[in-house]
Amino acid sequence: MKKLFLIFLFAISSGFADQIILDNQTTYPSNDTKMAIQWAFSAKDVNDSNSALKHGEKIPNIHSIKKSGNIQLSVPAGAEYFRILMWSKGSSEPDFHTNWVEVVNQKEYRLQKDHLVPSVLMSGMGC
Repeated sequence: MKKLFLIFLFAISSGFADQIILDNQTTYPSNDTKMAIQWAFSAKDVNDSNSALKHGEKIPNIHSIKKSGNIQLSVPAGAEYFRILMWSKGSSEPDFHTNWVEVVNQKEYRLQKDHLVPSVLMSGMGC
């Protein structure tokens, strides 16, 4: 019986292992802004994505976030890190983003407005 219970417990926990919760406590997205999550699959992806952002190139592996509050997100297979990006209306490049965060399955991540840093400062072009 104990063995059956352990198998059941493992099946339940592994069945939901590809989900995280984003507790978006910001007022974004709104009519004037759009928001997305960007996934990275390795440290090289993180570096390449940082370089793309810095040089105004296309940012890979992004998925829109349509609301605030608790959002259950499916983690793409193999994703190790994520960050949140935010664009002002009419902007082609993100105005704000978070630092990269390591993905921990079944974890709830809280996003507050002060976690979003101006992209200009993060890419080394600020003061």
